[in-house]
Amino acid sequence: MTKIGIIEKIGFALTNLGNIPIMTLLNTYLLIFYTDVVGIDPAIVGTLFLISRLLDGVSDPLLGFLIDRFPRTKIGKYKPILIAGSLICCINYLLVWFSPLLFEGQKILAISFSYILLGITFDLMDIPLNSLIPVLTTQESERNVLSSIKGISYTVGPTLLNIAAPLILANNSSKISGYLILIVGTVIVVAFFTIVGTLTLKERVIEQTEPSKSKKKHYSIKDALKILKIKEVATLFISMLFITAATNIFNGSLLYYLSYIIKEPRLLSLASFIGLFGALGAGILVPSISKRIGKINLYTAALVIISIAMLFLMAFKNLKLAFLIGYVLVQFGLGFTNTLQYSISADNVDIVRKKMGFEPAGLIASLNSLIMKFAMALGGAVPGFVLSYTGYVANKEQLNSASVGIIVSTFAIPFVLYILTILVFNYGFVFSKKKSFLKENSNSPMA
Repeated sequence: MTKIGIIEKIGFALTNLGNIPIMTLLNTYLLIFYTDVVGIDPAIVGTLFLISRLLDGVSDPLLGFLIDRFPRTKIGKYKPILIAGSLICCINYLLVWFSPLLFEGQKILAISFSYILLGITFDLMDIPLNSLIPVLTTQESERNVLSSIKGISYTVGPTLLNIAAPLILANNSSKISGYLILIVGTVIVVAFFTIVGTLTLKERVIEQTEPSKSKKKHYSIKDALKILKIKEVATLFISMLFITAATNIFNGSLLYYLSYIIKEPRLLSLASFIGLFGALGAGILVPSISKRIGKINLYTAALVIISIAMLFLMAFKNLKLAFLIGYVLVQFGLGFTNTLQYSISADNVDIVRKKMGFEPAGLIASLNSLIMKFAMALGGAVPGFVLSYTGYVANKEQLNSASVGIIVSTFAIPFVLYILTILVFNYGFVFSKKKSFLKENSNSPMA
């Protein structure tokens, strides 16, 4: 029985909170920063986001492959990479935001180089972080607690940023100075939280499994491809792709909706503050509710809540109160799904370990990272292409076609992707299991 102490749980929360700001600000603010502050065409930005993620299709699995082969040091296997990776990523992150301002004559080249490089440097902190739950403990109840901590962190972190960021930007006379304060402050928080939190953690499971002679210490590229044939792994990967893409497209379009449809971008601060309580409540309830109805049913129910919220937001798209209600419902549903995904992913690590006989934590985490970053690319690319196609003009009163494009990008496209997530997830985890059960019973001899 592996019991995780309170200090280590706090450290785990800090480590996850340190990881969150990097992609949260990119998902919500980078597109509008590039289009409305730097002055780059949204279609160009969307193309950049997609191309960079195609390159990640090579770098993510490769880095996961290499990280799983990293030797265990005195402080662990994944912790040294996480600490060093966070520092490297922070430096790169500053370039993503401010290199086009430093090199105005070559701003397209500057954002291309820095953004593509971020796909690699972020892996150095994200993959080892997402490899930790399976190596911190083997106890199911403790993993559920750690998954809840991770899910709550991934809810609280973005919410706090979405409360603070609009206020920081609104209270500065210059947009550039506002972004400078926001991004530099974020980088300091990321480095501090990640390093301090990581140093409190202890990688126990690796120490127990590495001496075993019965298991392969490493896996081959062929083995890595084989895990995609495992139903539970493939189902979760596809589901995560759809739900994360939907959420990132929603977040990437949200500031355009608030700025040009509602005409009150600071409303995001109030919505995020109220939504925090719904998301926190959901994250806290995950262990108890999942014991009663199961992780799969709870995940599906949360997706239904989010989908209904999207329909509600589309129906009352011009009402501020309706936006607040719908946004809170979305955050409530995401509070469940964000928490459950990491718990189910940890279960998948065990499944792969048992079926294939090697330690797959880094590989699973790298594939999760690839999915997350590709979804992030869609979060920027889809709004960028939709805005460009429908005639969006930065900092101007929008044409009716552009307003419709903003609504479609913010609510309609995410709604379709959430519905696809429900279908894929239930087919992989519910329908296929029922089908297997019926087949087994039909083949069994009658009493």
